[in-house]
Amino acid sequence: MFAATSRNYTGNYRHGIDPKNRVTIPAAWRSEGEETYKLRVDTTQSCLLVFTNEEFLKQIEKASQLPGISPRELQQFIRQFAGQAIESSADKQGRMVLPVELTRLIGLNGEAVLIGASNRFEIWNPEKWEAKKAAESLVYNNVASQLGM
Repeated sequence: MFAATSRNYTGNYRHGIDPKNRVTIPAAWRSEGEETYKLRVDTTQSCLLVFTNEEFLKQIEKASQLPGISPRELQQFIRQFAGQAIESSADKQGRMVLPVELTRLIGLNGEAVLIGASNRFEIWNPEKWEAKKAAESLVYNNVASQLGM
């Protein structure tokens, strides 16, 4: 169900957004040289989901394996998932341009929180992140308790 990936994003980082609408990807998350990512807004329009190209394709493959999904439903999912994604690349310093149309949707302006989410990372408005983290704390604590942490 939850497989290890070639990239593992962990931790959270608060970074400014520069005048060119760029945010710096943490050094621990970067590969050598420039890297291309697929960005899209999550289904609740709360954050940006950031996938490597490899992980983006894995998500489509995982969708094709879902039980009970028809070919028509799969095509509709792919159309929405891929059709609303925007490609962005990070330069050698790890600066990635955030598309203005996506940052407006989630209310990003001036500062962002980058959250590691294992196979991808997420970019949040700092206030929305604090609210989400507080709202999810009961579930996290319950699962962590069941794991003996």
